[in-house]
Amino acid sequence: MAYHFVSRLEECMGKEQIFLNPKLTLSELALKVGTNRTYLSNYINQELNSTFFDYVNSRRLVFATELLLTTNYTLEVIAEKSGFNSLSTFRRCFLQAHGCSPSVYKKENRHLV
Repeated sequence: MAYHFVSRLEECMGKEQIFLNPKLTLSELALKVGTNRTYLSNYINQELNSTFFDYVNSRRLVFATELLLTTNYTLEVIAEKSGFNSLSTFRRCFLQAHGCSPSVYKKENRHLV
């Protein structure tokens, strides 16, 4: 199935960084990319093998990881600036993605920057 909104989705998530909105919903994203929530949900589930929340949080984690390594912001500030609703959600997602806490990751990877 061809999805007509894929380039617009990438633009919204990449250049516009809509994922930074902690209240972002599937319906709101669908409206932004010019489709309905069912088509967008099907695309994310079937083509990206992800759920909407995992997809959005993965974009947030990339952004947060960059902040973690390039700034001296607290974890609370990083979580907020990255669009997470709470520090605990940020920590849980980070641990799941990286296998360690944000603090440990920062200490072990600071040299990469």
